[in-house]
Amino acid sequence: MTASVRRLQWPCFNRQAAVVWYRNYLSWAKHYKSSVAMNFGEPLTNLAALGFGLGAYVAKMQGVPFVDFIAPGLLMVTAMNAVTFDMGWEAYDRLNDSRIYHGLIAAPLTPAELVGGELLWEMSRALLYGGGFFVVLLALGLVHSWWAIWLPVPLVAVGILFAAPALWVAAVARTQEQLFYYYTLVITPLFLFSGVFFPLGHLPGWVATVIRLLPLYHAVAVARGLMLGHVGWALVVHMAWVAAYAVVLTALPTGVVARRLLG
Repeated sequence: MTASVRRLQWPCFNRQAAVVWYRNYLSWAKHYKSSVAMNFGEPLTNLAALGFGLGAYVAKMQGVPFVDFIAPGLLMVTAMNAVTFDMGWEAYDRLNDSRIYHGLIAAPLTPAELVGGELLWEMSRALLYGGGFFVVLLALGLVHSWWAIWLPVPLVAVGILFAAPALWVAAVARTQEQLFYYYTLVITPLFLFSGVFFPLGHLPGWVATVIRLLPLYHAVAVARGLMLGHVGWALVVHMAWVAAYAVVLTALPTGVVARRLLG
C-alpha cells in the first residue's frame, strides 16, 4: 500500500474497533469521577457567567433571551472540548509514552480498526457529556421544543468531527506543546467565532462568510434550531454541512497513524 493510498484510508468500524472502544471504556471507568467533573465544570461556569451573568445586561439575540441563544452553542462546545482534549492528549501518550497503540497493533489490529475504535469512543464521550449538559439545560428551562430529542445526532457528529483532526494532530506532533498550539489556534477561535455568542448579521461580509465555513458554526445552528423549534430546510442544510465535514475529516488520521506504527 502506497503512502498516498494510506493517507486517504478511512477508519474501519467493525468488531475489532469495538474491542478498542471497550478497552477505552475500562480505562475511563477507573477515573470517571475526575473526567466528569472536568468536562461539566467548564460549560456550567460559562453558562452561569455568560448566560445568566452577562445575559442580564444584554438585549435579546434574534428575538430570544441571551441565555437561550447561547445554550445550544455551549452544548456543542461541551462535546467539542470533551473529545478534543481526550483524543489529543491520550493519543499522544499512546503513541509516544505508554506506546499502547504499538501493543494494540501487535494484537493483531489494523491501524484502520484502531482509529475506528478511537472515534467510536469519542462519539460516545460526546454523547455522554453533551447529553449530561443537555439534562442541565432541560432542568433550567432552556429547551423549548420537542425537536430537541434529535440532539444526539449532531452530538455524535461533533464527536467524530473533532476527534478525527485531534487524533491527526496527536499523530504528527513531536512534543506535547504542539497540542496546545492546536487548541489555542484552532479550537479556541472556533469557540469564540462560530455563532455561539452572537449572530453574524452585523459582521463585515467577508468575516461572516469565513465563519459560515467553520464546522462548529453549522453544528451550533443545528442545535439552536432543534432546541428553539426553528426547524426548516435551513436546518437540513446545516446538518448536511456537518455530515460532509465529518466524512472528510474522518479520512485524516488513519494514514498518519499507520505510518507512525508501521513505518
